[in-house]
Amino acid sequence: RISGLIMNLVQARRQSWNLGIVVLVLILGFWRINQLPQFGAYEARTFILGILPIALLSMGQAIIIIGGGINLAIGAEAVLINCLSAKYMAGTSFTTSVLLALFFIAVGGLIGALTGWIVSASGIADIVVTLATSFLLVGVAMFVMPQPGGGINQGVADLIGGKDPNFIPPLVWLILPLLIIWIPLYRSRTGIAMYAIGSNKDAAFLSGVNVNRTRIKLYAVGGLFAGLSGVVLTGITLSASPFATISNTATLNSVAGAVLGGVSLAGGVGGLAGPAMAALILYFIPNILLAYGIDPAYSQIITGALTIFVVLVGGLLRKRTGKT
Repeated sequence: RISGLIMNLVQARRQSWNLGIVVLVLILGFWRINQLPQFGAYEARTFILGILPIALLSMGQAIIIIGGGINLAIGAEAVLINCLSAKYMAGTSFTTSVLLALFFIAVGGLIGALTGWIVSASGIADIVVTLATSFLLVGVAMFVMPQPGGGINQGVADLIGGKDPNFIPPLVWLILPLLIIWIPLYRSRTGIAMYAIGSNKDAAFLSGVNVNRTRIKLYAVGGLFAGLSGVVLTGITLSASPFATISNTATLNSVAGAVLGGVSLAGGVGGLAGPAMAALILYFIPNILLAYGIDPAYSQIITGALTIFVVLVGGLLRKRTGKT
């Protein structure tokens, strides 16, 4: 009975956080919609396309953070897959582009798994390994595509981004990973191990959890999300850019999205619905400022302050519940 009560309290706290994210998204969304001359299917499609790549990255980052790690190379992984897909999918048939898209998503998972294996085998902190990996991956991306360019089959691009004003395809790409990746993972033994490792790695190990194997799996799933983000970005922009600045911004936004979505940087707490919604916050803030003629660069200050506030509140809540 006591354990059930504790679980109910944890679930209530998690839902209250998600509710807060929903309220904030609604406020900012209403604010942004009021700035537009009109709002319809075209504008809704623009919103979804604007958040889709970073929402996928935030979800991938969230899985790794819940397991007690962090991946500072996740943006570079997406950039590399973006460059690979744009280079080799240009001028191909619909079937070939679909097969290549699936292949490059799998490559993203393989890169993630390899990164997780290096972290586990070396015993070096995730932040050090993944930071070094990010430099390597951006270098490979620049080798693959030295200058912005490339392309994708238009039919596949329409399958990803939809045709104006159809916003259903990009919405499906946002929801589908939650259904086919997150829910099975959350209900699996790996999902249970993920929360256990994030909460207390030593206790999880003593309970029989294979920490290294679980960590590799989590990095692999995070890599799948990064690969998916890279392919989706190709479908939206019809091109690729190998610049390190894009990688760095994407990585920082993925961390911000995960944290704003209720994922604790200490691990063991959170889900993927929150980070997906938090991507809307990251999208609305600069666009609202731009509508007032304010430099969107100031949105970084607001996002940073908001992230610090969320981390501070989360830390205080963890302290009150006695979690160390």
